[in-house]
Amino acid sequence: MVIDADDDTPDPEDHSHGPDESIAVRDNTVAGRYEAVRSGAVVGIMIYERTRSRIELIHTVTDPAHRGEGVASVLVRTTLAEARASGLGVLVICPFIESWLQRHPEQAGGVIADD
Repeated sequence: MVIDADDDTPDPEDHSHGPDESIAVRDNTVAGRYEAVRSGAVVGIMIYERTRSRIELIHTVTDPAHRGEGVASVLVRTTLAEARASGLGVLVICPFIESWLQRHPEQAGGVIADD
């Protein structure tokens, strides 16, 4: 998802966390990471490597000031949805994502169990 800083129209894929707060996710392909953005600031990242057939989810980091606010969950949900939409297999290396998928098995579609 690409964020247009000049567009104040709420994106239906944004996840609300209070009356005026939302988390948007953008794919920073140059840096090889998804970025969770709130109020213009990057509050979390998910590092990945992408090939033509799959995406490897390597590491997820949330700004300590925003832990417990669902930032990492938004990153995981968005990344998995985009991988499914693109027909990419998903190889999970990140321990956070592995544990998140255990709590949300309905989101495991497209995840490669073994390399």
